Amino acid sequence: MNKIDISIIIVNYKSKKELFDCIKSIETSNTKATYEIIVVDNDGEKRFEKELKKMFESVKYIKSPTNIGYGAGNNLGAKFARGKYLFFLNPDTRTYPEAIDELFRFISRDNEIGIVAPLLFDKNNNPYPLQGTRFLTPIRAIFSLSFINKLIPANRIYKDYYLIGWDKKNIKEVDVVPGTAFMIKKEIFKKINGFDENFFLFFEEFDLCKRVRELEYKIFITPKARIIHKWGVSSSRSRQDIKKIFSNSRFYYFKKHFGLFSAILTETFLRIDKHIVLLICALTIGFFLRIYKLSETMSFIGDQGWFYLSAKDMVLTGKIPLVGITSSHTWLHQGPYWTYILALIFKIFGFNPLIPGYFTAVVGSLSIFIIYKIVKKMFEKNTAIVSSFLYAISPLIIINERFPYHTTLIPLFTILFIYSLFKWVKGEVIYFIWVIMLIGILYNFELATFSLAGVLLVFFLSGLAWKRKWALNIINKKILSLIVVGIIFTMLPVIIHDIKNGFLQTFGYFAWVSLKLINSVPGLISATDMPNGEIFVFLFNEYRKIIFPINQPIALLFLFSTFLYLIYRAIAKKNISEIIIIFLFLITVLAFLINKIPSQAYLPVFFPVVIIISAIFLQYLIKKFKVIGVLLMVILIFTNIYYFLNKINSGSPEFLIRRNATEKIYQLTSGNAYNLIGKGTGSQFDSFTMNYEYLLWYYYKSEPSKNDENLKIYIEENNNKILVNKND
Repeated sequence: MNKIDISIIIVNYKSKKELFDCIKSIETSNTKATYEIIVVDNDGEKRFEKELKKMFESVKYIKSPTNIGYGAGNNLGAKFARGKYLFFLNPDTRTYPEAIDELFRFISRDNEIGIVAPLLFDKNNNPYPLQGTRFLTPIRAIFSLSFINKLIPANRIYKDYYLIGWDKKNIKEVDVVPGTAFMIKKEIFKKINGFDENFFLFFEEFDLCKRVRELEYKIFITPKARIIHKWGVSSSRSRQDIKKIFSNSRFYYFKKHFGLFSAILTETFLRIDKHIVLLICALTIGFFLRIYKLSETMSFIGDQGWFYLSAKDMVLTGKIPLVGITSSHTWLHQGPYWTYILALIFKIFGFNPLIPGYFTAVVGSLSIFIIYKIVKKMFEKNTAIVSSFLYAISPLIIINERFPYHTTLIPLFTILFIYSLFKWVKGEVIYFIWVIMLIGILYNFELATFSLAGVLLVFFLSGLAWKRKWALNIINKKILSLIVVGIIFTMLPVIIHDIKNGFLQTFGYFAWVSLKLINSVPGLISATDMPNGEIFVFLFNEYRKIIFPINQPIALLFLFSTFLYLIYRAIAKKNISEIIIIFLFLITVLAFLINKIPSQAYLPVFFPVVIIISAIFLQYLIKKFKVIGVLLMVILIFTNIYYFLNKINSGSPEFLIRRNATEKIYQLTSGNAYNLIGKGTGSQFDSFTMNYEYLLWYYYKSEPSKNDENLKIYIEENNNKILVNKND
């Protein structure tokens, strides 16, 4: 058997063409040292071995059981290596003449040398500026690989780590060589037990070189050996998780060599990029705006009082309500979910009326993060950042999330509905169950959100018509059973209520919705309905408050441009994400027109859709006309923040005013039994005084009598003033 000097080990994954070019360059390099070429196949393409053997008969082919990773693939090749030296080489390289001989001469002349690597060149024959480094430590990583290097570019630690100033015409001793190509003595490779196979890809050379240096061997890069590298061909192909693999390997490296705490701290810095910084800014701004002067200005209307009293009774008596407050159609009730959430808040944190306001402010801030994550998955990072900022600084959304009410959490669950619908239409059938359950959850917050069932129906019927698997696969026993379970689970309180009270909340509601749809046909519209023109004016005015309340013409132009652009994108690119958003917007607007009640309670379901379509258009402007787009974004952020803060600072401290009115009521009672009676606009509703009743109970342990008492306290709300009198 002939003596082999060098075993050249190449791990192949999705790089057949590059591999064949690499082997050709080796065979034509006039290498005088004896060598063998070992190809480890991590790919598994059926015809690969046959094609390889046909072109290169002498190459030793080793099939790995699966894609075991770069380090493990090299270890597998090393087991079959007969050479005294191992030359690990990426397939996307080409070898210059005499490069292998130069590496062989260099490493074999000195027993203190453990590893030698060639100088890497790009396709234009220019050396890569950064190759070879010092040891990668947490400090070097933080100052060289994180956002800190962008804040302090080319800092001293960065220069030291990357060996800035090295004249690449000269040989350089380094701590780490690129894993692209390097030669190592086989005995040393065995002594360190080869590559650590816990590194699937990336950072395995940092670990291996560190272990070689710990044995006091030297590591060099010699420019006399030259190799061309295309960089990242195999890793970039067919790997959707490449960033995750990179991050996991980096974390493992720091954990292995510096401990868990250092790894967590370092990785925290390294994972902060411009998107994370911007997201943190959006979250900080959004949270600040949602809690700013909340204890003074939180809205606390009579209908809120209804829920507070219901939740209080649930906690104190254990009696669970099955429905919520009556809707605008008094024979229908809202669902009980908000009562349950309030009861849980009161149970954990006590009955302070401000706590639910802080709860919804926190949930609203969380929604900023969730809309970022979901838009990132449905579109891309930049659009997600724009979405998070628009959501964070939208005046109407902020006001909604400072207002602890049964409609406040609707945007959050609508965002989740959009994502679940997206995942279902992309082929993950199990998400259909989540779509159904989210419709049920939203119904239990606000009946009007049932319009989202129309969106679901459109996609389901179109999926059946076009025979899409994501629609057809729903029709099986398992999925249908889960649908039934999901409906019962989310609607259980309402179902129990309807069993006792005649099914008005379910069948009665669905019949009423059907009647509304029929009556929406032109010519059948009731004379008492509000004209569509007024509804459009109402919707546009509310849209302004979401996006740009300061200027009506600009807001109108922005809305018109946004919608035209989105329709163009959906038609031109047939992007399912954009199609979902368009249908969601159109169907919810149509439902609003059919209902013909200009109530702000029906608006929160629009918030995520309006934010997303606006973000798509804004990101287009930023990408196409960078200065104009960024300037518009900055103007939106600052003007909306100014508008909101000015509104809060110039308005009346609503909660404090109600608190003072409550104190006056209590003083007028002088400890006697009393009736609390509403007067003026809105007093015809039972809930008119319920906010005051809750405040009286919480602050003064005083409750109005249910009997007819001599002492009667009258309360009237008029032009932001609260008038309190007794026995007028």
